[in-house]
Amino acid sequence: MRAKYICVGAMLSGLAAAQVPLEQEPRHHVEFANEWLRVVSPQIPGGDTTLDHLHTHDDATVCIHGSEMRAKQPGAEWSNPGKACVPGQAGLTEYTGKPRSHTVQNTGSGVYHLVLVENLRESGWKNNEPLTAAGLKMTRENRSFRIYETELSSSSSEMHSHEVPAVVILVSGEVMAGDKLLDQPGRWAYIPAGERHQVVARGNARVIEVEVR
Repeated sequence: MRAKYICVGAMLSGLAAAQVPLEQEPRHHVEFANEWLRVVSPQIPGGDTTLDHLHTHDDATVCIHGSEMRAKQPGAEWSNPGKACVPGQAGLTEYTGKPRSHTVQNTGSGVYHLVLVENLRESGWKNNEPLTAAGLKMTRENRSFRIYETELSSSSSEMHSHEVPAVVILVSGEVMAGDKLLDQPGRWAYIPAGERHQVVARGNARVIEVEVR
């Protein structure tokens, strides 16, 4: 009987350690999905470790709150803990066609919080022209995304639209993005392709617009 319990325990332990899709990793909260994109909110408390999870689509990440982190790929050693990301720092990673998995550990004391946008296209990314609008500055791009930043002070961005879907992410302050109130860092608004919108700040605010190509 004792051997039976040991066997069952080993099976459960193996399942807990098995690789899971990104959307099944408990600390990666899927907040929105349609045929073009997904918005995921990874939140990893201090001292916590994710399951080994698989990334299969190109993604853009925006840091909301940083902490010291380390990661490892299957069969590899842990990396050295990295410096905490700065709120508003954006990253682009191309996973489509070359999926990779990893386990991530928060070695710090604060919550590690990102907003992650996945481009669900398998190919045929849009080669649209960069957006030109007063107050919006393009800071990064790759085949799947363009990142625009804007800082406002009791003011509004120019009315504009994107040729492709976009996600407006609040980094600090409080704004109205279209008809949606973003009142806490990490809140976001989905903007369909071609929809005219502007961001109106209540005091000082910083936002990132992620264009999903």
